[in-house]
Amino acid sequence: MKEKISDKILISKQKLINIGLLIIIFNPLPSGLVYSFFIWRLSATKKDGKLMMIFSLIWGAISLSLVQRYIAY
Repeated sequence: MKEKISDKILISKQKLINIGLLIIIFNPLPSGLVYSFFIWRLSATKKDGKLMMIFSLIWGAISLSLVQRYIAY
């Protein structure tokens, strides 16, 4: 049986961005960078992927500096 295009589930651009922002907030460096790289590779979301990658790097640096500052031994 062949699937019709209308039968496939399409994820909207806004849902991809919202999922990415949640991932970046909770786990910025490893999974946030991987997900933002994936979004950046899609043709419809190149600009959003770059912004998410930059946000992930900045938020990761801030969170690491806060961990070092307040939870350092």
